[in-house]
Amino acid sequence: MTAQIKHYIEVSDILAIRCECNRCHAVLTLPLAKDVGASLLACPRCGEGWARQKNSTSELLISEFAQKAEQLATAVPYMGLTLMLEIKPSDSDED
Repeated sequence: MTAQIKHYIEVSDILAIRCECNRCHAVLTLPLAKDVGASLLACPRCGEGWARQKNSTSELLISEFAQKAEQLATAVPYMGLTLMLEIKPSDSDED
């Protein structure tokens, strides 16, 4: 017999976007309610370029995701369903 563990979060549980610099590992947490776009240009610690790269729409995509997640969290309580996201288990959960 095989057992499987699944992990879910409600959309309303998404409070912020957490960014970690690949170069210096500084962490920046941005609440969804904030316009996150300008904060994603470069690491505030080492200046490493983040979301805005040549021919990239990453900055816009992340900003739109944050806005839509906030809008969805506000709308879900008025829907006739519970909306959850399945998330990848941590490595320790797979053992």
